[in-house]
Amino acid sequence: MRHRPLTAWLLVLPALAVFAFYITYPLIHTLILSAYSWSALNPAKTFEGMGNYAELVHDPTLRTALWNNLLWIILSLVLQLPLAMLLAVGIGSALRRHRILRTVFFSPLIVPAVAVGLIWTLFYDPNFGALNALLESLRLDGLVRGWLGDPRLATPCIIAVSCWRYTGFHMMILLAGLQAIPEDIYEAARIDGASAWRTFRHITLPLMKRIMLVDALLISVGSVKIFDLIWVMTEGGPNHASEVLATYMYRSAFSDDRMGYSAAIATVMLALTLIATVVYLRLTRREEGEG
Repeated sequence: MRHRPLTAWLLVLPALAVFAFYITYPLIHTLILSAYSWSALNPAKTFEGMGNYAELVHDPTLRTALWNNLLWIILSLVLQLPLAMLLAVGIGSALRRHRILRTVFFSPLIVPAVAVGLIWTLFYDPNFGALNALLESLRLDGLVRGWLGDPRLATPCIIAVSCWRYTGFHMMILLAGLQAIPEDIYEAARIDGASAWRTFRHITLPLMKRIMLVDALLISVGSVKIFDLIWVMTEGGPNHASEVLATYMYRSAFSDDRMGYSAAIATVMLALTLIATVVYLRLTRREEGEG
């Protein structure tokens, strides 16, 4: 009996070692680097203290990146979560055609992000793209745009691509939650004469709150660290109009050779991720209290 705590620690030790090496050490190292000014070409580090963070406060590009990340979070939640729920409810049965449709909606996630970005860049191309060609064929020439070259449209256009790619993934998460709801509850609702809408509103939604909160957290965190699609499609342009924290961090490190400043941006991303996690935990505890 007295050796049980030691045995437990020995069993957990490999996982703790991996976590410490791949998560804890890089995190602490990044926080330390953010207090220095240094570059890969000149490895000599100059201690700046909070200097990098003071510069971030007055950096207009960082404000643009923060606003774009907020826009990513809001639009992704507004578009992906309801659409994923609609798909999960609509094609969640065991019918063969529904299984095929689930595969179709999930398949964009399998395609590499670089390939997705290149394909959609061609789709948005102002001269040879399918979108403008479609609008012209419908005689909607007034809607023809240089989509990714327009500072006002670049970010929404990429968010649309992200929603196309990830909605199927969130559909599968919500579908797993729907399948965990006992069928007896729906059977009782049908016997009582409840309509499909009332059943969804008073049974499905309340029982899906927890899984929807988890999915909302995944969407929010993914929106904070989004990088690949933006870099492939616009590289944060035009003129930083579609810049987000991840692309700005990458640009600061490898284009501007400002490693310390890039580490400070990474710390801001960490702070936003922690805020999203704390909000999720508070909402979860509130739901448990109400339950």
